[in-house]
Amino acid sequence: MAVQRLILLNVAVFVVQLLVNIPLGRPVAHPAHLMPPGGPLIPFLAFNQVWFLRGAIWMPFTYIFLHAGLMHLFLNMLWLFFFGPEVERILSTRKFYFFFLFCGAVGVLATFIPWLLLGSPPIPVVGASGAVMGVLVAFAMVNPDREFYLFPLPMPVNAKALIFIVVLLNIMSAISGTNTSVATHFGGMAAGYVYMKFAPRIRRNLSGWFSKRSSRSTDQEDPDLVGDAVNNIFKFDEEKRRRRH
Repeated sequence: MAVQRLILLNVAVFVVQLLVNIPLGRPVAHPAHLMPPGGPLIPFLAFNQVWFLRGAIWMPFTYIFLHAGLMHLFLNMLWLFFFGPEVERILSTRKFYFFFLFCGAVGVLATFIPWLLLGSPPIPVVGASGAVMGVLVAFAMVNPDREFYLFPLPMPVNAKALIFIVVLLNIMSAISGTNTSVATHFGGMAAGYVYMKFAPRIRRNLSGWFSKRSSRSTDQEDPDLVGDAVNNIFKFDEEKRRRRH
């Protein structure tokens, strides 16, 4: 259910991008409207390191639902459609929403690394790629040996091999100097791995801590209940002795 809703939300936002990008006096079907759409929305909703540091704390979340073109949207939603349902089934619908946003938000923060270390210009980042990469890693962690065909490869590959292929393609993309935010992809993959690896352990520790606190608080809040029970036992013994005498 979460996967379908997220896909519909991304498509709906893309339609809004197309609508606000239509200049007056031009037909709707003009090719220029397909890329890049949402011009007026980009400065406020896309992720930008400078504006984020100045207080635009919503950008790590809003950029996820913007896309640079129809193909960009299609590929992200296609990966989400294939790998998301299995992860949602394992995490539950509510936790999948959080997981998707977590991977996207943490993933885009990885763009600070090339920006600070290499002096890369603060180019606005859009797209659900970081979140989708986190979903892909989660799928590979729970189904590492699941096989499927990946065009144009003539043989099936498993989920572990797919992760290797994706990492390799991103490295090649970074070397070629593409506009794709490779840092966001790697950040989303790292976020997905960390969540799937440590979130269950953290939840178990927190649940154990809260259960201990609740049991202690119960004992501290109701000390008279134990004392009353002991007093009733002594009263019962006294009544038995009186009846015997």
